[in-house]
Amino acid sequence: MFDDKSLNTLEYGKILEMLAAHAQSEGGKALSRALRPANTVEEATLSLDMTAEADRTLFEFSVSPSFAVDDIEETVVKAEKGAVLSIPEILRVGRALRAARRVVRSVTPVLGVPGLKAMLGTLYSDDKLEKDIFDSFISDTEVADNATPELRAIRLRIRKLGDNVKTKLQLFVTSPTYHKYLQDSIVTVRGDRYVIPVKSEFKGAISGLVHDQSASGATLYIEPMQIVELNNELKTEKLNEQAEIERILRNFSTAVSAHSDRLKASYATIVEMDAIFARAQLAHAMKAVRPELNTEGELSVKEGRHPLIDAKKVVPLTLALRPDERMLLITGPNTGGKTVTLKMTGLFVCMALSGLYIPAKSAKMPMVDGVYSDIGDEQSIEQSLSTFSAHIKNIIGILGRITSHSLVLFDELGAGTDPGEGAALAVSISDHVMSTGAKFLVTSHFNDLKEYALTTPGVVAASMEFDTATFRPTFKLVMGAIGTSNALDIASTLGLDREIVERARGRISAEKRQFDSVLSAAEQTRRRAEQLVSDASLDRERAASALREAEQEKRVIAEKREKLDESIRRETKKLIEDSVEEADEIIDKLKELLNKESVEDRDVFEARALKRKLENISAKYDTESVVEDVPDPSPLRVGDDVWVRSLSKRGRLKKMNARGEAEVQFGKIAVKVKAGDYYKVK
Repeated sequence: MFDDKSLNTLEYGKILEMLAAHAQSEGGKALSRALRPANTVEEATLSLDMTAEADRTLFEFSVSPSFAVDDIEETVVKAEKGAVLSIPEILRVGRALRAARRVVRSVTPVLGVPGLKAMLGTLYSDDKLEKDIFDSFISDTEVADNATPELRAIRLRIRKLGDNVKTKLQLFVTSPTYHKYLQDSIVTVRGDRYVIPVKSEFKGAISGLVHDQSASGATLYIEPMQIVELNNELKTEKLNEQAEIERILRNFSTAVSAHSDRLKASYATIVEMDAIFARAQLAHAMKAVRPELNTEGELSVKEGRHPLIDAKKVVPLTLALRPDERMLLITGPNTGGKTVTLKMTGLFVCMALSGLYIPAKSAKMPMVDGVYSDIGDEQSIEQSLSTFSAHIKNIIGILGRITSHSLVLFDELGAGTDPGEGAALAVSISDHVMSTGAKFLVTSHFNDLKEYALTTPGVVAASMEFDTATFRPTFKLVMGAIGTSNALDIASTLGLDREIVERARGRISAEKRQFDSVLSAAEQTRRRAEQLVSDASLDRERAASALREAEQEKRVIAEKREKLDESIRRETKKLIEDSVEEADEIIDKLKELLNKESVEDRDVFEARALKRKLENISAKYDTESVVEDVPDPSPLRVGDDVWVRSLSKRGRLKKMNARGEAEVQFGKIAVKVKAGDYYKVK
C-alpha cells in the first residue's frame, strides 16, 4: 500500500509538482498531481512504455504536440441537459476540437509509438463544427456578422437605421434654430435610443420624449418626435438580433450535446497524453534514465541523484541489493547523508512504479506492494507522545501491514531511548522484518546492529564515507563497509572545546574504542584498496588510449601509403606510355633508314644515334626498378633522396624543420613524415 503518509515523508508530492509544471493544460496538471504508483508490474511497465514513446516523439523526432486545452467536461454536461451554452463555452469546445485535430496530425507520422497511436483513435475532431465555431464568434463576447445570413441581414438593417437616425438628429445639432436649446452639440444614447442633450429651461422648445436627465438636472436627454418611429424600428431589429444570436447559440449547444460522449472521451485522452508527455519532459530535465522493473526483488541504483537536491551540489550515490539480500544497513557519521539515501531509495521506487524515469546512470527497481517508512521527527504534542513513543507507534502500524513484497525504510531505528535497550529493540525489529521477506533499509549508529549486519545472512552493510583527513563527511555511500559515527571528530570540527572532546573520549568504553578502531582500520584499508583500483583503472585507460592512438596512426599511414601507391601507379603508367611512344618513333625512323635503296654515311651515323637513344630508354627502366635504400651518412639537405620507413618508399626531401619533421615529395604528391621515419640514401 502506498499510503499518503509515507509518500509525503519521501516528498513524493514535490516530484509531482515538478511534473505538473511540465503539463500544458489544467487537466494535465491535475492528473500529474494525482499520479500514484501502480499496483502491478504490468501497469508500471505500460506507464514506462508510454513515457518512453513520448520521449521518442519529443527528442528523437522533434515533434512537440500542443495539449493546451480548456476543461470542457462541465460544458458538455450542461449541453447534455439541454442548456444553452454561452459564447466562451462554445469557444472552449472549438479549441478542444482543434487541439485533438492537431495532436492527431503531429503524432501520426512518428514511428515506433504504438501506444500513443492507439490513443489517437479516441480523439474526436470535426472539421466542419470547428470551422463553424471559429467563423461564428470573434471573441468571448462578439458574434461575427457572417454567423448566419439572417444575422448579417439584420445587422445590415440596424446599421442603416442607425445611420438614418443619426443623420436626422445631426440636423438638430447643426441647426442654428436649435443650437441655443442644446447643452452640447452631440448625439448620444439613452436606453438603447438615440437622443440629444437639451437645456432643462428649454424643455418645451423641442417636441419629444424625455429619456433621462443629468445629475444636476440642468440637462434633459430628449428623443425628438421626428425619430421616435425610426428608433422603434431600430429597437425591433436589435431584438431580432438577440433572438438570432440565441438561435445560433442553441444550435451549437445541440451540436455539442449530440457529440457529448466523443467530446468527453477526446478531452480525457488529450489530458492523459499531456500528463504522459509531461513525464518525458521531466525525465529530460532531470537527465533521467528508464528504470528496469523486476519481480525478483533486485534493487540497484548506479550514480543516483536525489531530484530535490541542487544538481550542482548533489553527490551521486550507488547502492545494490540482490534478490537474495533483504536488508541494507546504512551507517556512518551524522549529517553524512544516511537519511537522504533512505529517502532517495524509497522515492526512486515510487517514481519507477509511477512511470517516471530515475535521475541516475542506471537503475533496477523491484515491484513492491507498498513503501512503508518511519523517517524524521514523529513527536506528537496533540497525542502527548514523545519522539520515541511516536516512532514505536508508527513502527507497530507498519509491522502489521507489511508483506514479503513490501519495501520498509527505518531511519535511526531504536533511537530516542536508553542506548542499550534501543539497540536490542532495533536488532529484534530488524529480525522480525527480515522474517517477513520484505526489502528493508535501515540507518543506525548502534554497534549491535553493525554486528547483526556482519553475522546475519541476507544483510548487507553500507557506510557513508567520512574523510579522516578533514574530519568531514563526503556524502558518498560505500557498499560493504561499516562506518563509525565519528561524533567526537565532527563536534571538534564544528568548534566544540577540545578539552571537552578529549574528556568525552576518556569516558568511552574500551570495547567501543576497540570496535571503532577496527572499523577505522578497515575503512583505511578499504580506501587504500580503492585508490589502488582507481590507479589501475587510470593506467588501463591510458594504455587503451595509447592503443587507440597507435591504431589511428596506423590507419593514417595505411591511407597515405595507399594514396601514394595509386599516384605512383598513375605516374608509372604515364611514363611507360610516353616511353613506348618515343621508342615507336625511333623504330619507325630506323625502318625508314633500312628501307632506303642506297645508304649514305650520315644515315649510318643517324641509325647509331637512334640505337643509343633506344638503349638509354631501356637503361632508365633498369635503374628505376632497383630500390637504392643504402644509407648515406653525409649531412642531409633539401633536395636529397630519402627512404621513408613507414611507407617503404623512396622520395625527395622537400622541407625539414628544426624538430626533424619533414615533407617528402613522391612524384606529384608531398607527404609529411615524422622525425626518425626517414634517412638519406645514396
